[in-house]
Amino acid sequence: MEKFFALSEEKQTTIRNAALACFAKHGYEKASINDIASAAGISKASMFQYFGSKPALYEYLLHYCVSQMKKAYDLSILDANVDFFDRVWKASVMKVENLKRFPHVAAFITSATTEPAEEVRTLLQSTLADGTDFTETMVLHPEDCAKFKRPEDAKLVFQMLILLGYGIVSRCENEMDFESIMSELESILKMLKRNFYKEEYLQ
Repeated sequence: MEKFFALSEEKQTTIRNAALACFAKHGYEKASINDIASAAGISKASMFQYFGSKPALYEYLLHYCVSQMKKAYDLSILDANVDFFDRVWKASVMKVENLKRFPHVAAFITSATTEPAEEVRTLLQSTLADGTDFTETMVLHPEDCAKFKRPEDAKLVFQMLILLGYGIVSRCENEMDFESIMSELESILKMLKRNFYKEEYLQ
């Protein structure tokens, strides 16, 4: 992909956004290199020169989105919060604000979480697992477990929230309604805290 990275930042963004939008709209199997090239205003041959193949393009976009999303988190702010549920909330706010700024990334991620294509399934599973590990390290600290009625529930609650996030995303057929999503998440976090925390940590 050296030829792609040799392009101007503006041209890279144009091509990347065209590809993100096409995969988001049509899914991996139905999205075509020809359609992406047309949307980006370049030739199909140029797309293959830049990325080599459709799977390679998809892998690049997936890693780009993951990297871009990781940059959205201010770890110093998250670490300053001593409560697990507060950390989850602040991380979610950071993520949503970033997705608002980059709608093509948001649309692609929404599509990728429910992508059925066998050709990219292993890649998606591995990437999503890495993302979950990163998020767990970021929001769930060892000392959080002591606040739970059953310390072993801390990781289960985290895993539940990850699955909840995938569920919310899968309901978004078009643009994500961030306001409704965040309102729903806030209520869920409060409910989980009430039910899983020891009484002395609810004050």
